[in-house]
Amino acid sequence: MATSSIFMAPKLRDRYGTYNSIYYVLSLLVAVLLIMGIFTSNQIVLIVSIIFSGILIGNNNTLLTTAMMDIGSKDRSTTSAAYNFIRFIGSAIAPLLATALGENIAPNLPFVLGGGYLC
Repeated sequence: MATSSIFMAPKLRDRYGTYNSIYYVLSLLVAVLLIMGIFTSNQIVLIVSIIFSGILIGNNNTLLTTAMMDIGSKDRSTTSAAYNFIRFIGSAIAPLLATALGENIAPNLPFVLGGGYLC
């Protein structure tokens, strides 16, 4: 994740632009999440998908941070704090919600819902 964030995201941004790169990366992430939802019982597919999704998430993290800082107010510290608050709230809720859905309803549901929400 960190490697793609540092080395790949700037190249994507320079070649395709920040917003186009976000669109492409999120589109690929939707596809990967849906693949994980379909092949939840296949351990090899899950391992490869988790690695690939980490690369995508690393890129997306850098690209979204760049976009948020570009469109934010002149007070960069307030923009950064608000953006990170939203990210960290989602990061705190997601594992609990995904576990509850996966254990109580269906193991593939967190992946399918994640892909659906990104659409």
